[in-house]
Formats: sequence, C-alpha cells, structure tokens
Amino acid sequence: MEYHRLGQTDLQISRIGFGCGPASGHDYGPIDEHAWRAAVREALDRGVNFFDVANVYGFGHAEELLADALGPQRSTAIIATKCGLLWDENHRVYRDLSPGAVTQSVHTSLRRLKIDTIPLLQIHWPDPHTPLRETFDALAELHLQKKFFHLGVSNFPLPLLNEAIQFTRIESLQLAYNLLSREPESEIFPWCAQHHVSVLAHTALARGALSPKYATASATSFTDTRKDSPYFADASLEVRRRLLDAMSAISSHHARPPATVAIRWLLDNPTGNLGGDPAGHPDDQTAGSHVVASALVGIRNRAQLNENLESVGWKLTSPELQTLSQISAQSPPGLKGIPAHGSTSRTT
Repeated sequence: MEYHRLGQTDLQISRIGFGCGPASGHDYGPIDEHAWRAAVREALDRGVNFFDVANVYGFGHAEELLADALGPQRSTAIIATKCGLLWDENHRVYRDLSPGAVTQSVHTSLRRLKIDTIPLLQIHWPDPHTPLRETFDALAELHLQKKFFHLGVSNFPLPLLNEAIQFTRIESLQLAYNLLSREPESEIFPWCAQHHVSVLAHTALARGALSPKYATASATSFTDTRKDSPYFADASLEVRRRLLDAMSAISSHHARPPATVAIRWLLDNPTGNLGGDPAGHPDDQTAGSHVVASALVGIRNRAQLNENLESVGWKLTSPELQTLSQISAQSPPGLKGIPAHGSTSRTT
C-alpha cells in the first residue's frame, strides 16, 4: 500500500480510500451486506486504513455497518465521516449546519460508529442558511470535547474555503475529481497546495463511467441514481470511448485492470503534485507533495476491492500520463453534476 500525510496532521492515510457510499444500498443499488463486511476486513488486511462514510449514507445504516465490519480495529482505522445533511421522516435529504444539528449529528455518528472520537470529521455540503461562524463555533466546542480530532470540508467552492480558514484549520477537501471532471485543477488545487490542505478525490471512476463495464453506457441503462448522472450523458460518450481505448492499451502494458489506470492517473497526475517533483518517486510511500492524498473508490465486495487495489505499487510513464490527460481535456464541462442531496435546502 502507498500512504500520504493528511494535511498537516500526523496521520498517514492509504492512497486508496475505502468509499462506503455503496453501503447505503441506495445510490448504487442494493448490496450483499455479508460480502461488504468481508471486503472491509480484507481491505484492512491489505493495508487500507482510510474509510470514508457519512451520516446520510443509508440514513445512518452505513455507519453502523462500518462499525460492525471493522470490529475492534475501529480504534486504529482512520474513519472519516460527515455532518451537515439531515433527512425527514420521508427520507428527504436537506442541508443543515446549524449548531444544534451539527452537535446532534456528531453525537449520533459516534454512537453508530461505536468510537469515542472521530479521526476526521467533514462538513458534507455548505448550508446557505447558516453563517459559517456559527457552524465553526459549534465545531470548536465539539473539538474541545474531543468528539473529533481533525476537520475537513467537502464540496466547498473557493470563496467558502477562504472564509472557512478564517475560523479554523482545515486538513482536507473532498471533491469530485477524475478523468472526466478536472475543474479543480485551475484554482482549487493551487489553493490546497498553498494552505497544505489534502484533496480527497471522490468518484475516482466517475460513478463507473471510467470502468469497462459502463464506459459506453447511457444514463437510461440504470435504475439507481446514476440514471440522472451527467457522467453518462451522450455528450461524454466519445471521450469515454477514447479513454477506454487508451486505458485498455496502458493496462495491457502494465498487466493491470483497465479501471486501475484511471485511478493511477489521479495518483500520478503532475497537476496534483503542485510544488513538488512531478515525476514523484515510486519507492517513497509516505512523503511527496501531491495535493491528492487519496482516491476514494466505492467498494461493494472483495472482487471490486482487489481490482481497485491493483492501482498501487506501480506508476504510469510520462507518455501514458500525457495521453490520458490530452484525451480527458476534451471532456465537456459540468460532467460531475450535482448529487440528489447537493441542491436541497433546509425544510421549514
């Protein structure tokens, strides 16, 4: 496994992060919970120490599943969960970063996860109805109570990032970043490098659009929330086809599954290595200046885990990086889309 320092903390997180979104049983369809628990346990055995979940995944159920799967290793695993999204009795999700909501969410997550302190607490989405100062005042009190160790944010635009750092230290920014969605490279990555904030890249495989199984699929192929995902829009089909061809050729050269090429690009891409040696060093597993600290991949079972873990332990060549970057640069803008909970407001 390869590891990277999280922000300015003393934590070294695995560069492949175990994304717990599929455990919701909703966004990616139903799962076999027994198979999912087995994948978590094997991930631990293979050196994965970073597990990304959220209170809203499965409306709390994913946190409970993760706690059960980790067992006694809950105390040593680096668990990152999120606050800021709540839901009503009809499971309609809305944003709420009011002090009371944040405090309640953190205590509830601690109970579900069966831990005393959350290693990394992340704000899931901004809440336009709550001033950031109120949110961070509540978080400061929770930090004093040792309810969490480190703080990150997710889906924050640049103006809010600049506002947030006036109140507190931020160790990570989680955002969508992959070969089909490279918008963060222009402004967000330089900001993160300047402030020593680690990027946690979610949807590393663009919700499956960068995997051979779905690279040529259309949105109508799905019955889960991917049916509304811009990643599968007709406008992206030609780029997806060209990327799949390039990934297949590169994967044959390295004897790796094609999807791992897309993940490896995230880890090797010089744009994500601001301020350091663009070539990196294949034997240096903890140092380096990549702002992309970890690629978060959603895992459903051990087969998916094992395939995704083939993304580590090797490097793309400079020509391979260039080929993938040139093709991906032709992607139409806006493919990352807005998740179902991304545009909701607090209920009244």
